[in-house]
Amino acid sequence: MFYDMITRDSSLFFDKICDMCYYIGYLKGGIRMENNFNEKIDNNMFPNYFDVIKYIYSVEIEQGVLEHLAELQEKFDKYLKTLKKYGHNKALDYLLFSLYNELLYSNQIESDRILSPIEMLDQQILIKKSKLTKSDICKLQAKILENTTCPYPIGEYRNEVVFVRKNNKIVYVAPMPSDVSKFMKRFMKFYNMNEDGLIDNDPFIKSALLHLLFVKIHPFIDGNGRVARTLHNQKFTSLVNSTYHTDFVLSPLNISYSLYINKDSYFSRLAQIDFKENADINFGINRWLDFIIYMYEEQLYQSNNNMQKVNKVLSKLK
Repeated sequence: MFYDMITRDSSLFFDKICDMCYYIGYLKGGIRMENNFNEKIDNNMFPNYFDVIKYIYSVEIEQGVLEHLAELQEKFDKYLKTLKKYGHNKALDYLLFSLYNELLYSNQIESDRILSPIEMLDQQILIKKSKLTKSDICKLQAKILENTTCPYPIGEYRNEVVFVRKNNKIVYVAPMPSDVSKFMKRFMKFYNMNEDGLIDNDPFIKSALLHLLFVKIHPFIDGNGRVARTLHNQKFTSLVNSTYHTDFVLSPLNISYSLYINKDSYFSRLAQIDFKENADINFGINRWLDFIIYMYEEQLYQSNNNMQKVNKVLSKLK
């Protein structure tokens, strides 16, 4: 059952209204932060530099989200046990199939060339076992946009202003180009942190928060969503390995298909979170976390069905 059809609480009806009226610049059905609109940008619209780690740690995760997370963790435990029963070879076949779907739908959200799983493996960008660096992020963006029609420089942070429009009015401006490097240094610090507590140790929570921060900072002109989702999967896989004592190289669960199906809610959830120092973000981020949990639940349902289908096909090929 897709997220948009779920009615856990009345706030989801508000999402549907927002999805119907909220406009973000689209390119071939995907989201794009624009940089060529002639409307004058008020300097007050730019987020001044602030510490994104303090920003994240100011959030108090609500009891309802924690309960929803516990339900997801229980389902994920069962999924991992099922995956383990398949044995190494069958599990690898399934995860490669899953990776292809991840790349397919992650690209379709923004609509561009699809990288193959082999290309991703060759670049060793599926999981980072060492600390994440600026070079890693820039190489990842360059690889994702390689052989595309992107008219902007790739493999380097942007030097231009980017923003989101609603009804031909600017509603979100990403940080000034001069602040991108400072924001990204704190982003990488947060990515590499391994402190005690739920935020730094839960695979679902930490990866969702990294995803959010990257999209808000928007360090590149193009490819930000795809890089954010790849980094999301990297951190998710790494934390799953440390939490469950596994050794996955490929992410055991990918959510881009669910994000693609629910992309209006995906965009609106991100847009509803204020990216400024001392902003009241608790409600917005809790709703973002709850949304990502739903995406994982939906993908668990899909994955269990897909495992059976892949196993059936492989059995016929023997």
